[in-house]
Amino acid sequence: MMKPRTRAPRGNALMLTLIAIAVLMLLVGGAIQFTNRNREASVEKLRGERVSSCAEAARRHLLSRLSLFQTSGPLTLTQLDTKLIDDPDPNARSRMMTGHYDLGPDKTVTVVSAETMGAAGRQARDLANTAPSSANLQGQYYRVVVNCEEPTGNPAIKGRQSEVEFLFRYGL
Repeated sequence: MMKPRTRAPRGNALMLTLIAIAVLMLLVGGAIQFTNRNREASVEKLRGERVSSCAEAARRHLLSRLSLFQTSGPLTLTQLDTKLIDDPDPNARSRMMTGHYDLGPDKTVTVVSAETMGAAGRQARDLANTAPSSANLQGQYYRVVVNCEEPTGNPAIKGRQSEVEFLFRYGL
């Protein structure tokens, strides 16, 4: 009588499966770390864009309020220090103001002479359908600095800031 042949147990399939699972776990762990870093980078990018758009809004807000100021003589802008309504919590709202980084709100409107801006008196101007208010058809140039500050949970730590310095001509 013949004995049936039995194979000796080897266990190679189990070892290959464990190695494949370990390699897949490493790949999945790397992918999770990569997506987490990308998510953090995109959050920081969005925060930066939010602060820079806030500074641009501060510039537009200041220019839109020019009609509230005096129309004759040199322009005297008031200090801008406004909290935006961008968060339900009043302590977490962004703040737009005139001034440079870390100096707080100040009155940083400086008059720039027309000579440094080129020949402002010789600039071409169309006088059709306008009634000039003065014989001198020159406006005054002004340099203004506005910035926006994003709050943090800790008052001792400053949040992100973005600053815009711009020049405009006001008056006839």
